[in-house]
Amino acid sequence: MKFNPIKCCHLWLLWALIVVVKAQTSQHCPPPASIKPCSCSVKKFGLDIICEYTDHGHISTAMTALKGQQNTIIFYLKLRHNNLPKLPGFIFLGLIVQHLTIHNSTLAAVEESSLSSIGKGLTQLDLSQNSLVAVPSAALANLHSLMILNLNRNKIKDLRSRSFAGLDTLETLNLYENKITTIDQDAFTGLDDRKLKRLNLGGNLLTDVPTVALASLDVLKKLEMQENKISSITEGNFAGLKGLDSLVLSHNQIREVPARVFSHLTQMNSLELDGNLITHVDPDAFIGLEENLQYLRLGDNNLHSVPSDALRRLHRLRHLDLRSNNITILPEDAFTGYGDSITFLNLQRNLIKHLPPMIFENLNSLQILNLQNNKLTHIPEEITETVIDTLTMIDITDNPLICTCDLQWFSGWLKNLQDKDDDIMSKKRTVCTMIPDNREYAVQNIPLEKMGCVGKNAGRVSSSGFVTFHPSLDVIQIFLTVAMIMLL
Repeated sequence: MKFNPIKCCHLWLLWALIVVVKAQTSQHCPPPASIKPCSCSVKKFGLDIICEYTDHGHISTAMTALKGQQNTIIFYLKLRHNNLPKLPGFIFLGLIVQHLTIHNSTLAAVEESSLSSIGKGLTQLDLSQNSLVAVPSAALANLHSLMILNLNRNKIKDLRSRSFAGLDTLETLNLYENKITTIDQDAFTGLDDRKLKRLNLGGNLLTDVPTVALASLDVLKKLEMQENKISSITEGNFAGLKGLDSLVLSHNQIREVPARVFSHLTQMNSLELDGNLITHVDPDAFIGLEENLQYLRLGDNNLHSVPSDALRRLHRLRHLDLRSNNITILPEDAFTGYGDSITFLNLQRNLIKHLPPMIFENLNSLQILNLQNNKLTHIPEEITETVIDTLTMIDITDNPLICTCDLQWFSGWLKNLQDKDDDIMSKKRTVCTMIPDNREYAVQNIPLEKMGCVGKNAGRVSSSGFVTFHPSLDVIQIFLTVAMIMLL
């Protein structure tokens, strides 16, 4: 008989509907005493069973009581904070369980037959924060409806060949914060490469990108490898991940971003490289990302300048985070050629002392600008006037600002923003120092009249703190006319 995928899909949906209808019409909890110390409540799609701070004996008794009821469907079975070193075989035989959690217990072993009886209905399995030293592959092999597997915070040391074979419906695999040092090149063989969308390998002990093992996952959307010990990335590391949308490499030990390293990731929208040791970004580092990359995090590295040459090809970039680097100078063209679409720019916690007059000229879409905690003493109006109409937040706190008429634009902008009920900016205390009396003022409350600031650019306070007067052309003409009349 020829396999008909459409007919199969319809049959599966019909079965799911029958399960839901049964769950809604016939579910009820057993007597509380029969499952004590576990508890039971009836939810929309089945029973919610919770067993906490108990042991295998009590859990087994509760499961037996549940098996005594006809057509029992357990939507959530949560076994948390228990003394359960081993999950014995057939413990769930006779039950239908859709979501199973065994969390923060002493679980170190899962027998091969312990999960097979619930394999048809189980869609989510959470075995996080236990004592597993290896993936319980044999116990997982028959879970042909599983969509989410959570093995976070165990003690797994390696991923062996075909560790997840049989999980042909799996979409999300979480292995965060284990002790993984090696991944066999066939570790993910047996997973349906048309299904797995998210893989979290963060918080482990990997020193290299497991290129060969990842190569078959060509529809993977999100790959997380943060908080490992990866020291370098090279061209070809991600060659098989053609459908990747998000790559997280933050908090590793990467020192440079070489040319063409992401060239195969033409669909990628988000790249996180923050928290590394990056000192250099090759001008060709982001080749391949031109059409789709919108979010780029390069904060908490060791960059001494904005890697403008590399960024210029990213004409769809919206979010650029360069916080906590060692950037001291911003050339006037630092954001030229790629800034049209940027809405979020984070430059906080750098060493910037001076902003060129036209530095933000090309940032036509900028909404959030963070300059907090730099070395800025002056921010004249001409620097912000090209973006002032689009900005919804500008943070200039924790800079050694000097109170001058140059800052009068800020109080006007802030008042306009407060008229729109902006809470974030109204709570920030931005201050400057008045040089003559060494007094600190909130920037929005600078005594402008006392300082001689009348109108735009009419009067300014010099860097020494004293008022200087710059008359307009009209004033000069009036003065000359009066002088000529007096001479006549």
